[in-house]
This record gives sequence, C-alpha cells and structure tokens, in this order.
Amino acid sequence: MVKSNRFTKLLLYIFAGAVAVYLLLPLLMILLTSVGSGSASTFPPDGLTLKWYANLGEQTQFLVAFKNSLIASTGAVLLALITGTLAALAIVHYPFPGAGILRAFFVSPMVMPKITLGIAYLILFSKMHIAGGLFALILGEAVIVLPFVLTLVGSALANLQPAHREAAADLGAGPLRIFFTITLPQLRLSLLLSGSIAFVFTFDQVEAALLLLRQDSYTLPIQLFLYMEKWQDPTIAVVSVVLIAFALALFMIIKLVLRSVPGLESLFGGRKNKRRSGL
Repeated sequence: MVKSNRFTKLLLYIFAGAVAVYLLLPLLMILLTSVGSGSASTFPPDGLTLKWYANLGEQTQFLVAFKNSLIASTGAVLLALITGTLAALAIVHYPFPGAGILRAFFVSPMVMPKITLGIAYLILFSKMHIAGGLFALILGEAVIVLPFVLTLVGSALANLQPAHREAAADLGAGPLRIFFTITLPQLRLSLLLSGSIAFVFTFDQVEAALLLLRQDSYTLPIQLFLYMEKWQDPTIAVVSVVLIAFALALFMIIKLVLRSVPGLESLFGGRKNKRRSGL
C-alpha cells in the first residue's frame, strides 16, 4: 500500500513537471529568440546579441500603443467594475420580476462572437460620431468584460451574511452608508479578481480595437500585427519578453494586495491551521 502511494505520488510529480515544461518552453523560446543575432526570428538563434532591445527603443509607435492599451484597459475595467457591481447589487440584494432575464442579457457578451460585437460597435459609434478614438474602445470593451464582473461580484454578494447590514440598518445607517462601509469592503477580493481578469482580457483585445480605432489611437496588439507585416526580425520577440515581465510585475502587485486584505490569509490557510491544531 505504501509503495503504491509512493508510485502514484511519483507519477503525479512527473506529470506536473511535464506540464510545467510544456508551459515554460514557449516562453523560453521567445526569450532566446529575442537575443538572437540573426535578422529574422529563428530558433535556435545563430548568436546572442542585445541589439534588438536597442531597436525596440527606436520604435516609438510601440510605446504610444502601449500607453493607448493601458488607457483603454484601465478605463474599461473601471467602467465595468462600477456598472457590474451596481447591476449585481440590484439583482442579488433587490430582486425584481425579470431579474434573471436581465442577468442573462448582461452576461450575453461573453458568448457572442467578438467580431460581431466589433461591427455592431462600429455602426453604433459611427452614428454617435465617437468612433475612431479610445473613448469608443473603452465603452465597447467595458461591455465585453462586464460579464466577468457581474458573475464574480454577484457570487460574492450572494454569499455575504446579512447580519452586518441588518445591524447597521438597526443603528440608523442608510443604504448608501451600508454599501460603502459594510458591503463594499467585503467585496474587495471579488473586485480585485474580476478587475484583474478584465484587465488582461481587454489589454489583449483585437477585434473591437481593429474596427474602432484610427491610426493614431492603435493599441499594442494592432501595432504588433502591422509591424509583422513589414518586418520579421526578433523585435516582436523583444516586445513579448517585455509583456511577460509586465505580466509578472502585475501578478506580484496583485499578490501583495491580496496579502493586505484582512482575513484572506486565514481563509486560504484555514485547513493548515486546523491540521496543526489537531482538528
């Protein structure tokens, strides 16, 4: 029995290691390609050089596109967090006839083809005379990521205990004060998780951006495609390495923020604490 458990554990370790290698190997190939001395993206590289990192510094369009992506993603996430939280609050805490239908309507962009939404946005925002700029993209991307916020925040609201809100109401607090002092602090984790997912999704969004934006407002994915149409050098791999570093930095920031949430450590470490105490 003991040998069987050890053999199973060994197989699990081997499987986990193989999955880790499979996930990390493409990233390692990108890293090696970014320092290749050849004039084209080849693997394995003929030699090692940092000239393509210097070449990235000369491509100012990437920096402008990165700023546009940050502005569009941040604006869309903030708008989706506000509207999604209010919608979830209305549906969960103040149910009304047709709330389920309204929830399904809000979640529908998750299953709708993104190119269809992009065309619809193009027609709508052209009629409104706002197509071509980042404001139109923010509005469109906010609708696309709204289902993530509504689902996560709605689940968190459904699991909240009403005792604190009822106690605050008994003490004379109004609905707004209850929301900002009781409900909103308990939603910090779900807001952070849904905002992080929405930010990653919008930062890499192509369909709506390709249809809505003018040339001076292009985001980073569009500029990468335009660059690859003209050149096939390792500069694209360099941009990918920079984005990987940016994602890792964002992950570390989120991890630090999660550590600062009161009670979160005990939430994840509850089982360990119970085992140590013998429960």
